[in-house]
Amino acid sequence: MNSPDLMQQLRSAGRNAGNWLEIDAAAFESNVRNFLSMLDHRALLCAVIKSHAYGHGADLLLPSLVRLGVPFIGVGSNEEAAIARRCGHTGRILRVRAAAPQEVAAGMCYDIEELVADPQSAWQMHRIAAGAGKTVRIHLDINSSGISRHSLDVSSAPGRATAAAIVNHPGLQLAGIMTHFPTDDTSHIEAALSRFQSQALRLLQLTGTPRQEVLLHCANSYAALHVGHSWLDMVRAGAALYGDSGLTTPQFQRCLAFKARIASINRYAAGTKVGYGLTHTLGRESRLASVTAGYGDGYRRALAKQGSVLVRGQRAPIVDVVSMNSMVVDVTDLPDVAPGDEVVLFGRQGDAEIAPAELEAANSAILADLYTVWAQGNRIRVNDEHM
Repeated sequence: MNSPDLMQQLRSAGRNAGNWLEIDAAAFESNVRNFLSMLDHRALLCAVIKSHAYGHGADLLLPSLVRLGVPFIGVGSNEEAAIARRCGHTGRILRVRAAAPQEVAAGMCYDIEELVADPQSAWQMHRIAAGAGKTVRIHLDINSSGISRHSLDVSSAPGRATAAAIVNHPGLQLAGIMTHFPTDDTSHIEAALSRFQSQALRLLQLTGTPRQEVLLHCANSYAALHVGHSWLDMVRAGAALYGDSGLTTPQFQRCLAFKARIASINRYAAGTKVGYGLTHTLGRESRLASVTAGYGDGYRRALAKQGSVLVRGQRAPIVDVVSMNSMVVDVTDLPDVAPGDEVVLFGRQGDAEIAPAELEAANSAILADLYTVWAQGNRIRVNDEHM
């Protein structure tokens, strides 16, 4: 577990920074508790922490998962598996993407369960297991949903024969059969779920594998919340635990905000042009503030077009194309704004909010396309004193 001194450093990391991500760890714990309560021991929870816990800080949030007794952790990298073990997770770890042989070999010490869907990867994994004198638990990824992303088509006899050959490799133990839904559409999920169950059970019969020895899993957050019978043996939840992915259920709270500060404020005459390319012309005498974040910190230029930020609970429009490490906002109508004031680029401040929908519309992509990048260039600050 993280030491108290380290946690104190993490809590205060953003206080002296120019820009930071602020993580509500209490909201995250509440989301996990609500998901566990919903499942009510009828299915296992695999809490997915890929991409550094969806950009929220795997090292910050894993202690919560350990404390709440989450049985399965879903990772994307060996580093995330190492963090899980270091934080005290003694349960199972599933890599939720295909891994290169080099990753599999390096991750053997963390007892990672691997996805497999092709004979070449299975052969490489068999050789790695034999060399280490260990057994690798595998989850066969089948293409029942039609996603065609590292998934084996078992709708034909040759496909089923390939699956059987994979499972029969020495050193590989079939621990699960899975698929992944490519769209948040209940009718698609219902049809894909029916195919998955039929194909998975047929594979178990073909390989002589007892049903009780294998986890069948396909549900992500959306499917778990909207198609209850998709839970099967385990739910792989990511988005809901972080309050993301357009979820409208009130029991799941957003856990992340992106913040910066006012660095300087200057007054400029009407007609003055602003920023690179001189793309904006002031229509009145204006007070402009320089904000300590830019595209180098993950705030993309696309977000600035007709975009705004929050200062002292009110919106301030962005009036330039955004520089690498700064942007200019118009604070003419906010006379009390001063250098050092907190600026919210995403999230809430008082009763105002920069909401997911407006950033997704500006970026023409899901919010995760943004915040997983934000985490790479900004300090992460925890605001919960109970971690």
